[in-house]
Parts: sequence; C-alpha cells; structure tokens
Amino acid sequence: MLVPLYRGVAERVRATGHELSPGVPLALTVGASAYPSTLRSTRIGAVTYGFLDCPALYDRAGGLYGPGGASEWFDNHVRFAVLGKAALAADVHLLGGPADVLHAHDWQGAPAVIYGRLAAVSSALVVTIHNLAYRGIFPKATMDELGIPWSAFTPKLVEFWDQLSFLKGALAMADAVTTVSPTYAREILTPTFGEGLDGFLTYDVKRLVGIVNGIDDSAYDPATDAALPAPYAADALEGKATCRAELAREVGLTLGNGEVMVGVIARMTGQKGLDLVADIVPELYRLGARLVVLGAGEPALEARFRYLGEMFSNHVAVRIGFDVGFARRIYGGCDLFLMPSRFEPCGLGQLYAMRYGTIPVVHSVGGLHDTVIDPGNAALARGRGTGFAFDRATPRSLLGALERAVALHRDRTGFTALRRAAMARDSSWKASAAAYLALYRELRT
Repeated sequence: MLVPLYRGVAERVRATGHELSPGVPLALTVGASAYPSTLRSTRIGAVTYGFLDCPALYDRAGGLYGPGGASEWFDNHVRFAVLGKAALAADVHLLGGPADVLHAHDWQGAPAVIYGRLAAVSSALVVTIHNLAYRGIFPKATMDELGIPWSAFTPKLVEFWDQLSFLKGALAMADAVTTVSPTYAREILTPTFGEGLDGFLTYDVKRLVGIVNGIDDSAYDPATDAALPAPYAADALEGKATCRAELAREVGLTLGNGEVMVGVIARMTGQKGLDLVADIVPELYRLGARLVVLGAGEPALEARFRYLGEMFSNHVAVRIGFDVGFARRIYGGCDLFLMPSRFEPCGLGQLYAMRYGTIPVVHSVGGLHDTVIDPGNAALARGRGTGFAFDRATPRSLLGALERAVALHRDRTGFTALRRAAMARDSSWKASAAAYLALYRELRT
C-alpha cells in the first residue's frame, strides 16, 4: 500500500509503536519537472505500508486536498500525478519486483493507472470507485504539465467535457473497475447516478464489478470497545441499556419509558440527506423520539442543525464536528440510526450501527440497499432482516420508515429479535477480501 506522507502521519505511526524506515530516494518526474522524494515504509503484521515523503507536496497545514472545507490545493493535479508515478516505482522497493496487480482508488490514485497503461507495465490494473461524484477534473492545459500525450485526450480516454478527468482516464485504461457495492455498480450505468459517465461506463469500460465494503469487526466490537460506558453482546444486551442512558445524560436529553434514541453521524451535505432529517424534527415529539446528531460540512446545514438543537433542546442534541469516541457512543447508545442518503456507494455507518445493535433506517440505494434488509414489519419482528428501508428520498418517506421502526421498538420481544439479527450480520472483510482475490487471480490468468 502506498499513500502520501501527509503532515503528522509519521508521528501517528510512531504512536502505534512502529517506526518509518529512513527510506529510499526516488527520482520522480512529471512532465518536465522533477520531484525528488523518499519512499519510506513500515511493516505491520503481514502488510508493508509505503509512504511517499515529498514535503513540498504533502507537508501542509490544512486538509489533505485543500486548505480547509471544500477548497482545493492549486496543485492537486501534480500532487497526485507524482503519487501515481511513485506507485509505479515503489513495487521494486516494497515488494522486491513488479506487482501482480496495481490497484488504485478514486481520482487521487487514478494517475497510477494512466501512467501505468502508457508505460505498458506488466501489472494488472484495477480501479475502485468509492464515489463517482468526485472525478478529478482539471483544465486540459495541464496535459502538458503532467506529461500525458494529447493522443489520450479523447472521449474514450481522459477527456470529459473538454477537461481532463483523472478518474475517467483510469476507468478507460484499467483491466477491471470495481465499485464498493453491487447495487452502486448498476446505478452508475444510469443517468440518475452516472455523473455524466453512464454511457461511457456502459460501453467503454472493460469490466465493472461491485464488491461491498466491510469493516474491521475486531476494532468495532461492543463487547470490547473502550469508548463505551458498558460492554454488551448479542446474547448479553444488558450493557446496551447502560450505554443508552449514559448517552442521554452526556447530551442532556431525558428519556421516558418506551421512548427511542435515534442517532445520525454524517457529513452535512446534500448527498447524505441531512436536510430530510431536519425536515422531520418537529415530528419527534409525537413519535416519542430523541435525536443525537454528529457531523460537519456545508455551512447552511450546520447552521440549520444548530438552530434545531436550540429550538428543540428537549428532543434534539447537536454536535458540530467529529469525535471518534463520541461517534462510538452514539452507535452504542442509540436504538435507531438514520441514513437517508440520496445516493450511497456503500456507506459504513449502517455497518457499524448493526454491529452495535442499533437498527438502521435507510434510503434503499447503493450499498444501503445491499446491506440493510427490510422484509416487512412481521418478518422484522421475528428477527428476519436487519433494518428499515424506504424507496424515495423525501421527508414523508423517511418519516414513514421511522414510524415503523418506532412502532416495532414498542414490541420489546420483536425489537430484541431484530437487534440480535442485525448484530449477527457478517460485515467483516472476509467475503469482500475473497471476492477481490478472486478478481485478481482472474486478471493474472
């Protein structure tokens, strides 16, 4: 694995008890420019992790992709082109020889596939789309700066509406393209979800496969999670009630008998459907529900949730920002978890929620459709299925699903059966890893 050595990463690696190697110098060139760099690494278990040390490109205060918020660094095209060139040079130093498979993720990793195809490397080339909305689009004038031949500037390769798209170029040049869920792989072939690339993906990509994401179920385990006030498991749920009571105390909400605690952890963006949650806040009193929201993002949504937290302080608690420990306490202390995303390539929140026995209520798109099974009220009450789903991204549809969930919550036996079924779902990487290995072997035969 190879990633940039961003500011602070070396210290974080050291905090885990590991050290980065002094490194191997790399003479990287992109176009006519040279970018002296050092390839540093550390080994954890059976995995060697590589870090590209180029302070001029990666040692910056602010965000990984921009100074802050939705901003972008002026030279992102160069920063990730250099990373792509490093990926082609790193395999000898990290692996002792050419890689069997070069697997790039999203537009940031895409230049490795573009340069790899142009150099006719022997590795099989794979790209994973985590979110097609982010396509790595830059002015076509950067073609010369990046050393990409103009012969590649065609609608079947890197050209996208008279601009350069890193992701499109990699998708065109890869031996296989994967997405992070089977349903999302089908959805992006339609105009609704294809981000202007649906026809290209249908006709010009060699192979498209959907493999659902997984989670580290040992790191996210309510029986051992030190962030929780009490441990619990599917066959010993007593600690869940303690987590619920402590979360209510922490955020200053009171819970009456039979009332339900609902959680939201998300980037505050239109994609995540947080506006739909805001629209139904006035209905929480009628439902006997308390809402805990953790997230940050678009200023207008942040301001709206701050206002709702003040106006409905008896029923809504809002924390702007992100706190890993607090997020885990939301997973552990809530009864229901809302994910009304307008589109969702996979989503991890619903997987964490099910692992913690917190029942997801989701818009049935992408990976949410593949991982949250809603076979109907009666079946859910018998522990068949893993959550509640709705088909339209509207406040009315979200409210309808939430009403169903609250009604089942009043059936203690039925809700406990559903909770145990959700916790029993295997969301680990085992099946996903096996699918990736099978794909790699096919590409190498």
